[in-house]
Amino acid sequence: MMSVRTPTILNLPALVSSILLCLFSSPAQSEVSETHHGSWTVRCETTAPEQAPSCIMFQNLVLKTGGQTVLQFAVGMTPDNGQATVLLSLPLGISLPPGVMIQIDDGKIAQFPVERCEPDGCRAGMKLRETTVNQLRDGSNLEITFFDGERHPIRMPLSLTGFGAAFAALQEVLGNAQSR
Repeated sequence: MMSVRTPTILNLPALVSSILLCLFSSPAQSEVSETHHGSWTVRCETTAPEQAPSCIMFQNLVLKTGGQTVLQFAVGMTPDNGQATVLLSLPLGISLPPGVMIQIDDGKIAQFPVERCEPDGCRAGMKLRETTVNQLRDGSNLEITFFDGERHPIRMPLSLTGFGAAFAALQEVLGNAQSR
């Protein structure tokens, strides 16, 4: 029997704004840098020299044909207390009531709700406990399960190769920015 843990539901407006700013703003208005760590990318954006950078680490799953992003798993730090937080971007047309489940290797399944859908996709978020960050760092695979409109499960595998290095780089950049 699978055990299901339901993490704390959080309101993510500040983190979502930061992640969306980091992913979609115009390069003419800001300085963007990216580093790659295995399957993960750390992206930082600075909109003004005196401002601290906005940074996230992420992995996209894209369709082999057409290159359309199907899922994005992004990790950022909340501005108020620096807690690691996941923002999961999912496609439109999914069934919302079952929520999303994640499983690291053969570990326990964590379930959390889809918070909202927007014209470019649906969003779910959760805070990451230190034990979960360690499991991601030490793990090999992350499986994300959500459900289509007919409530059939869709399982998406993510590689955790490079997660530890990307998370360390994210913490270093944000730590250096806070000491300015």
